[in-house]
Amino acid sequence: MSKDSLPREGSVWSEGTVLNPFTDFGFKYLFGTEKNKDLTIGFINIILKDELESPIDEIEFLDKELIPSVEDAKRSVVDVLCKTMDGVRYLIEMQNQYYRHMFDRLIYYNCDLISDTVSRGDKKRYGDIKKVFTICLSNFQIERNGQIKNEYKMCNTKTGKVISNLIHIITLQLPCVNIENIAKSGKDYESLLVLLKLMTDRKMGITYKEFKEAVDTIDVSDKIKRYFMDLICKAALTRLTEKERQEYRDHYFAVTYDDIIESAREEGLEEGLEKGKAEGIRQVAKSLLSQGVSLESISKATGLSQNEISKLS
Repeated sequence: MSKDSLPREGSVWSEGTVLNPFTDFGFKYLFGTEKNKDLTIGFINIILKDELESPIDEIEFLDKELIPSVEDAKRSVVDVLCKTMDGVRYLIEMQNQYYRHMFDRLIYYNCDLISDTVSRGDKKRYGDIKKVFTICLSNFQIERNGQIKNEYKMCNTKTGKVISNLIHIITLQLPCVNIENIAKSGKDYESLLVLLKLMTDRKMGITYKEFKEAVDTIDVSDKIKRYFMDLICKAALTRLTEKERQEYRDHYFAVTYDDIIESAREEGLEEGLEKGKAEGIRQVAKSLLSQGVSLESISKATGLSQNEISKLS
C-alpha cells in the first residue's frame, strides 16, 4: 500500500464512515471484485492460515452462478467464488439472516462445485477431483456453542478419522466475536473479524486516525497490520464512485420488516423444535422486539397479543 493511497484526514474521511462489510454490497465490493483481489487473497490466507499448506498468492474469480449438471435442478448464486492455479476452489458466503437449513445449502453448493469438475464420460480419476473450501460468515449462531470458528469435514463418527478432504466447511459466528477484545485475540482470524465488526460501528465522527490507532493496538504481525490498514483504506466511502455509493445506500436500507420477520420466524421454529412451540413463538416475538419491530407487526407475525409481547421486553 503506497503512501498516496492513504486517506487524508479531513477529506477522505469527512463522512466519518466506511463501508459496512456485513452488507451484501459492502462484502462483495471488498472481497469479490477484481480491483480488490488482494483483499480476497489476504482474507483467505488469514482465515485458512492453519488449513493451507502454504499461503496463496493468486486467485481467479469464477462465475458466482452455479449451474447444476442435472436439468431443472436448483440454480444458486453465491457471494464470492474463486480458485487458485492448482484448481482448489474457495466459496465465501456472508449470511445476515437466520436460516434453518444453512448446512443443507452449503452442502448443496459444495456438491455442485465438485460435480462440475468431472463431465460425463470423463476418464479423470476420482482422486484428481479438486477440493472446495467453504467459508461462511454468519451474523447469527448456527451452532449456538459460543465458538467463533467451527470446522466440518466428512469423517467416521466413531473414530473421528477424516474419510475425504473434498469438502471443508468453516463457519465464522460473528455474534461470538467480542469487539472489546481487539487487542487481546492472539489469533489473526479473530483480529480480522474484530476489525470487520469495528467497521460496522455507526458512531459519528470516527476518523482515519482512530482506525489507525485501533489497528496499532492489535497483537498481530506488521504484515497483517498493513493488510488491515489497506482494508480500511479501500473501505472508505469516499473511494467509491457516486454510482457505487448509491448502490451501497440502496443495499444498506434494503432489509425490510418482512426479511426480519422471516429470519426471526426461522429462528423461532428452530427454538420451537428444541423447547416447544409456545416457547419458540415467544422467542420470535422477543427477537423482533429487540430489533425495533412494532407491537402490531409482531402480533400479526406471531399471533400473540400486544399486551403479551410488551411483557417480553
